[in-house]
Amino acid sequence: MFGASATHALRAIAFLAGRPREQAVLGRDMARKIRIPSHYLSKVLATLARAGVLTASRGARGGYRLARPASRIRLIEVVGPFEGARARPGCLLRPGKACRSSGACSAHQAWRKVKEPYLDFLERTTVEDIQGGS
Repeated sequence: MFGASATHALRAIAFLAGRPREQAVLGRDMARKIRIPSHYLSKVLATLARAGVLTASRGARGGYRLARPASRIRLIEVVGPFEGARARPGCLLRPGKACRSSGACSAHQAWRKVKEPYLDFLERTTVEDIQGGS
């Protein structure tokens, strides 16, 4: 459904949500636990930190943490930085255009049945809802 980076971001966020929030996790340790190449995961984590989803700190107790409680981070915030406009799709047959009932394309009714639940899922589901222990 999503590209590799967004999928890895979701896995990393779910992993962090399963840990005490005050506990930082080193990127290399997380990469080993969730089986994502460390160099790839570091880029994903840096993107999430720039997006305000994670915080990163250096030093003896450094690592990555959720920037706020898992219950306050929506999945759209996690996948959005990687999926761009695909995270909030518009018209199926007119890429780059908003999906509207007025002047709708021939796929509008069928596409709406897929698009609306998808967007609702990303906008309403929180990281807490998908958190994992490993």
